[in-house]
Amino acid sequence: MPQALLVVDDDVVLGEVLSRVLTRDGHSVILANDGVQAVQAARQHQPRLALVDLCLPDGDGVKLAEKLRLEHPDLLLILMTAFPLRVQDNPEIQRLFACVLTKPLNVKELRETIERTSTTVSCS
Repeated sequence: MPQALLVVDDDVVLGEVLSRVLTRDGHSVILANDGVQAVQAARQHQPRLALVDLCLPDGDGVKLAEKLRLEHPDLLLILMTAFPLRVQDNPEIQRLFACVLTKPLNVKELRETIERTSTTVSCS
């Protein structure tokens, strides 16, 4: 089901690619390159789901997710990371997110995860 999605990643090229892919799928995509932009965008656009990078230039994606969750309790969060071992070693990180995707992202897996998360609120 198409919905408003917030994509938070400091990799501008990846953000543009994700925006194109998800827009073609019918979603409205809001891009943010850091935590400050993400908080402002979430306040302005009220997305249903956010894809959040673990490493951001102005902080940690986990801290950003905690802040977004405080302001938007129903916001579904998906973590994107090139460092899956950090997440595996910290189960409390996994509890904050409906799903964790490892970079480089697989477009088919991304689409399936968004669909599954939107309908079941969990990847398991």
